[in-house]
Amino acid sequence: MPHWYEVFDNEEVQRLSRKRAAALIALATTLFVGTLTLLVMNREGVVSTTPAGTLITSSWLAAAWWITRRLRRLRRLVWCVKLSDNRIEGYDYTRRKTVFEWREVERLELTRHGLVVIGPDECSLEIPHLFPEYALLSHRVVQYADAYGIPIFVNGRPWEDLDVYALFPFLEADSSTRGPAPV
Repeated sequence: MPHWYEVFDNEEVQRLSRKRAAALIALATTLFVGTLTLLVMNREGVVSTTPAGTLITSSWLAAAWWITRRLRRLRRLVWCVKLSDNRIEGYDYTRRKTVFEWREVERLELTRHGLVVIGPDECSLEIPHLFPEYALLSHRVVQYADAYGIPIFVNGRPWEDLDVYALFPFLEADSSTRGPAPV
């Protein structure tokens, strides 16, 4: 039996992700050249061994930590999303596919960057708000989440606990000028 999918994609997200990955590679290359420069300066006697070693080690440790964090974020950022009744598929900038069955999804989180679908073992897909059809896409994801009883969070809080008037104070002013709601 064939699966029917709704497909949403945005090549701009893929281009931006690849650009960010290239910047990380450029950073690693720059660090490598800096390391070679320090080693040559140490060999020539311009820089002593202890400061050169400390600088090289701390730079590589900090860069490895930061690059790893950035690559993890880039790997969860999707540029193509396929939705079906049974699952959600996302493709990252390397075209690696991540698939979650809807029954495996633990929660949805709406953040300032987009919609995050969190699956098993804290594996996740981030759908950025840069999609041209983001409103339709996010509504479809929420519909599937609702159908499968998946909890929905907004900025880390369950959406049921949100105070709409705190988020949008102008709504309270509008509701007071209209009078009581009809029964």
